[in-house]
This record gives sequence, C-alpha cells and structure tokens, in this order.
Amino acid sequence: MMLYLQLIVNLFLLLFWVRFWVRPENEFYFNPFLSGTTRFVDGILQFLRPVLRLPDQLAALLLLTFFCVFKTIFFMRFGEGVTLSFGTLFSFTPNPEHASLAFQSLYGALQFGFFLVRLWTLSFLVRLIARPTRLTRAAEAFAFFTRPFSLLPFIVQPFALLILHFFITALTVSLGCIPNVLSTIMPGAQPPAADLFLTGHPVAVLMKIGWLSLMSYGDGLMWMNNALLLSILGNFMAMLFGLKTVMLICTESVEVILGRFSRASSATRGIDFTPMIFFFVVNFAYGILQAGLYKLVTSPLVQ
Repeated sequence: MMLYLQLIVNLFLLLFWVRFWVRPENEFYFNPFLSGTTRFVDGILQFLRPVLRLPDQLAALLLLTFFCVFKTIFFMRFGEGVTLSFGTLFSFTPNPEHASLAFQSLYGALQFGFFLVRLWTLSFLVRLIARPTRLTRAAEAFAFFTRPFSLLPFIVQPFALLILHFFITALTVSLGCIPNVLSTIMPGAQPPAADLFLTGHPVAVLMKIGWLSLMSYGDGLMWMNNALLLSILGNFMAMLFGLKTVMLICTESVEVILGRFSRASSATRGIDFTPMIFFFVVNFAYGILQAGLYKLVTSPLVQ
C-alpha cells in the first residue's frame, strides 16, 4: 500500500518539477491532458504567492524540495516505501544509522531523482518504437511531463540515460544503503554482503556498479509493461462506469506505449491480442536481461 502511495506522491511532485521548466505565459495548450494539471499547479502557486514572494519557477522548486523532505521523513517514520529497487532483483534500504535530517533530505532527493530517471527511460523506449509521423495528445502530454529530458536530441538521449543511471546507482551505493536480493524472484539466492558493491579491485567495483546501473536502465521495460497494464485496466474500469474522458485517455495511452505495434482502430475487429502479446514479449526480454546481469554482478570473478 505504501509503495502505491509513494508513486502517487512522486506523480504529485512531478507536477512541480515540470512547472520549474515551463513558463505558462509563453506557452498555451489546447491539449486537455495538460491544461488541467497546469491550472492545478498554478492555482497552488498563486495561493502561496503572497507568502513566498518568489517567481513561480523558484516557488515550484522550493515546494518540490519541501515535499521531498517531508515525504522521506513520513515514509521513514513508518518504515515503508523507502526501498530503491534495481531490476526487481536487488533492492537497497537506507542504513538506520544515517537518520540525520541532512541524510533524509538527500535520500528524498535521490528517491525522486530515481523516479525521474526511470520515467525518462520509459519516455525514450516509447519514443524508440513510436510511429515517426504520428503525434497524439497523449504523446504530447508525455513529452511535456518528461521535460527537460524530452527536449534533448533523440540521438543523445540513450547516452544521457546511461550517465544518469550510472550516477544515481553510484550515489546509492556510496551512501551506504544496504543491498538485498528478492528471494521470491531468485530462489536460493544468498543475502548479499553489505559492502558487495564496494569491495574488490577498483575495476571490479566499477564493473559491478555498471552492471547494476544497466539493471536500472532495463527497468524501463518493466515500467513500460506496468504502464500498459495500468492503461488497459483503467480503460476497462472507465468503460464499466461510463467515464468517456478517462476511457479516451487510457486508449490513447495504450496506443502511445505500443507505438508502431499498435493496430489502427478501424482495422481492429473483435478482441485485439496485440497488447497481451506485447506484454509477454517485453516481460520475457526483461527477465532474460535481468537474470544475465544478476549473474555478472554475483560472478566470483568480480568479488
């Protein structure tokens, strides 16, 4: 339950992060996916303007920082939702000895940065398989919410993601977070040593952190499947309750995620199994990638 609550909080923080990179006085959107969220954030900033007395972009950054710290303190207080996972195989939890306010603030920023990098990875994968000549409202909204990453040239994006994943992985390891292995996914796996990624020859340490960062990179596939599943379930629930706007959003989201693998609505007759096939193929590729990287990380050659 706490993990879902943390996701909702991160989505809320995302609105302020995007607001920092946007100047509404210079931009206007007819896209219904964007106008509502923009008005929501601007309403909060307008309410706090007499108190903060800052430009809207700085006020958004200040609120983002405050909510990051508050979120981390809240979740650490209940001992839930503070785990950073890599490839659904390795997970890291903060060391209880590091409970200072400075550490909580840094860890809160790290958690949100982790969320942003994963979201940007999903954005890159979606754009990689997108139809080059087709721009939908959902695709425009997704590009908006992944700023400033979406503003980079497409050819630069995979290399930028490699650097970001490596940086955030190295920071997680260097903070002394405690690694764990999810035994339900890797049966028989032994609990890793607390300093697994910090021991050995410097080259071996770099290799282990590099493979762990590739696990994080590969999690974009898991996010793609989760987003697809969420959109399909949302579409089904919206159809049951007659929520046409929500159904439209979910339908366009599915088309954006499937990209060039989606079928045109006019060509679809009966039940479309394309999303199901896409889901299982991506899940199969994700499992092979993560299992291979896990073997590399735990290989005796780099211990």
